[in-house]
Amino acid sequence: MDGITQVYHCAAIVDGAPFWQMKKVNVTGTSNVINTAQAHQIDKLCYVSSIATLGDPVGQRAINEEDFFNLDAKNSNYAISKYGGEMEVWRATQEGMNVVIVNPGVIIGEGNWESGSGKLFSQTYRKQPFYTDGSSGFVDVRDVTNAMIQLMNSDIVNERFIIVHSSIHYKEILNKISHSLKKKAPKIMVPKWMLYLISATMKVGHWIGFNRGLERATVQSLTSHSKYDGLKIKEHVDFNYTPIDKSIQRVSDYYLKNLK
Repeated sequence: MDGITQVYHCAAIVDGAPFWQMKKVNVTGTSNVINTAQAHQIDKLCYVSSIATLGDPVGQRAINEEDFFNLDAKNSNYAISKYGGEMEVWRATQEGMNVVIVNPGVIIGEGNWESGSGKLFSQTYRKQPFYTDGSSGFVDVRDVTNAMIQLMNSDIVNERFIIVHSSIHYKEILNKISHSLKKKAPKIMVPKWMLYLISATMKVGHWIGFNRGLERATVQSLTSHSKYDGLKIKEHVDFNYTPIDKSIQRVSDYYLKNLK
């Protein structure tokens, strides 16, 4: 960080790792970045968090930046580790550092097709027939980076922003991806009880060292209907979201072009 004035902290383990490793990277790693940035007296830091660190709203309204993480809820290992990372960033504000935090939804973008939202494209191309009865917030990767850059180049400090274009059912998202990849849309809904059964079965294998298992909190996430309010960012900087249909088509075209 010698000679650096701004730091964007985007690194994290999202899935495919045990909790101790997620904690080491997402919490301790964030603490290390913060401490190093402080030692080099950087001007401002942007931390990429997640909608997973947000709590449930009061009533029927959409989740916003004031809905704080509930440690007593059924949280995934990823959510807990990212919340721990956020706490390190807020700690830095108490020590004089200027920060902004973004809480993106599921980020649609080109990249690793075997992790995160990339799996939605690769598995759909392989004719994945299943979907779950749930929804989440989705956003284009270019929107996330645009928001981050604008926030970092503004006078805004010590605030966080949900970056979500819209809240969409998983089945609808998979239908859109299937259409753009010219594949059949998934037809079989996996019920919640079956996911819990899979979770329990896989956990047995995890206990004896065969796999990581399917967390019960992940089952809850796959079957819950969460709506997110991503308008705050538009009130603070000159920003507009990319329609999700346009994002999906661009990423699908890229995927098909680079199959070789």
